[in-house]
Amino acid sequence: MKRSSWAIGAAGALLLVAPSPSNQARPSSGLAADTPLVGLALPLTYRIVGNFSEAYQKALTCQQGAAYPTWVREVAKSWEGLPYGSGGTGLQAHEILLNLSQMDCMTAVENLLALHLNRKSPHPSPETFASYLAQVRYITIPPCRWEDRLHYLLHSFLVWEERGWGSWLRLGQPDPRPIHYLSRHPQKYRGFTDWAYIRKIEARLSAYPRYYIPTSQLAQWLPLLQDGDFIAFVSTEEGLDVSHVGVFFWEGTKATFAHASLKARAWVTGEDLCAYLDKRREKVTGIAVFRPFP
Repeated sequence: MKRSSWAIGAAGALLLVAPSPSNQARPSSGLAADTPLVGLALPLTYRIVGNFSEAYQKALTCQQGAAYPTWVREVAKSWEGLPYGSGGTGLQAHEILLNLSQMDCMTAVENLLALHLNRKSPHPSPETFASYLAQVRYITIPPCRWEDRLHYLLHSFLVWEERGWGSWLRLGQPDPRPIHYLSRHPQKYRGFTDWAYIRKIEARLSAYPRYYIPTSQLAQWLPLLQDGDFIAFVSTEEGLDVSHVGVFFWEGTKATFAHASLKARAWVTGEDLCAYLDKRREKVTGIAVFRPFP
């Protein structure tokens, strides 16, 4: 896929503007020290992949003025068949990737949240979207090191909640397992140098009361889920929080989700949630749920 540089404002830089969330921040998650001042104007560098302008405009005008659940359903449908992958090969730590032409599971939900925040802002624009996307992806801005990326999805849930963008639903039961996957597998993350910082994050996540719905209890809790909820698949692998993420939708009385499927190598919609979980009981123990504010 063709990769190009795209100038917004100053050449090679993107100004971090100050979009204001329409909802007040939730009570502190205990990660306040990680949360930057979002109102600062800071230079960011970025990388554009594919026809970003066209894809951005299509998502912005889709179901214009509609509530979040209606909008996100139509965007998810419009993404059907998009190729799997981040498009970030060779990406530097400080570069913000702007790619709406292909996505993996994590970049997809990051894009959806940033697009939603952008469409709610008083002056939606590519610059505002890119600003939100940086804040969705990073703990602090700057310095935007590899270590500052929100690598654990449940860390993202906590930070997004703290920034007033939604709520991590306390459904199901507590997950007491310690989180330490990154620090126990440093060979997989060769760009990292500040391992003390990573271990600090892992300790905070391990101590925080994390909730998830076990697969065995899914029928009990399903009626509380709503269109557009982000559902994270809780991993059975030691030290890892979740292994996958998608967007929940009701299709009549059937619980489904849309996601960037590694198996299909594409974005797919209408996946049967219960069947998906049943097939993956050895690798997935249940789901955690994050609900973006409408």
